[in-house]
Amino acid sequence: PEHAKPLTSTSANLNFGPGARYEIDATIVDLYLVSILNRFRIVGRPVIYYVKDVFSRMIVGLYVGLENPSWATATIALANAFSDKVKYCQQFGIQIDSSMWPSVGLPAAITADRGELLGRQADVLVNRLGVTLTNTRAYLGSDKGVVERAFKETHAKIKPYAQGVVEPLNGKKRIGFRYELDAELTLEAFTKIVIHYVINHNLKHVVEGYDFAADMPAELPANPLELWNWGVKNRTGKLRQI
Repeated sequence: PEHAKPLTSTSANLNFGPGARYEIDATIVDLYLVSILNRFRIVGRPVIYYVKDVFSRMIVGLYVGLENPSWATATIALANAFSDKVKYCQQFGIQIDSSMWPSVGLPAAITADRGELLGRQADVLVNRLGVTLTNTRAYLGSDKGVVERAFKETHAKIKPYAQGVVEPLNGKKRIGFRYELDAELTLEAFTKIVIHYVINHNLKHVVEGYDFAADMPAELPANPLELWNWGVKNRTGKLRQI
């Protein structure tokens, strides 16, 4: 098609190691949630923010909420990306150790959508924290291909286990069918599912077509945690703390 653009490089190009560049984006999930106070009350469809390390493909931070994507909600996801995940998981009754999700600290750069991170409020990232901020071109999700891919995987993995999913039938949504009436998950319960998915992704996911550099050992698994640990040891070292 005439709008197709050539791929001039892969995502890993110019991303020297863990923390060299994070990507952040949000998506509205095809799922309805119910209130924790009244299971018969529909509270809407959740929004997931992911912050992903481009070098290792590790999901380094997340936020699940009911607010529209904004600078305020983006900062919650970024704060999660910069901070200790052991304490975060404990809030949801999930026990991990730091070696299972080691991404703590500041990246050198963050790539965001043109929307919520484009405003002057985002100057705090640059001026106070010394993080370089870049924004994608309009209508080009491929500029953030790493984090966009994570959303597709999340939908595919979670849908079989959740009620209230907005599911097209033969490519078309069922006219008159009220998907929200099947909803049964609360925001907290859904967040737990997302956290378990993220931990599983970081520990077990195999990155297809990973662009290995010449100095990376042939036997190194294309797995987010393995790539992160190798990169910290051999490339960037530990991230700056905040």
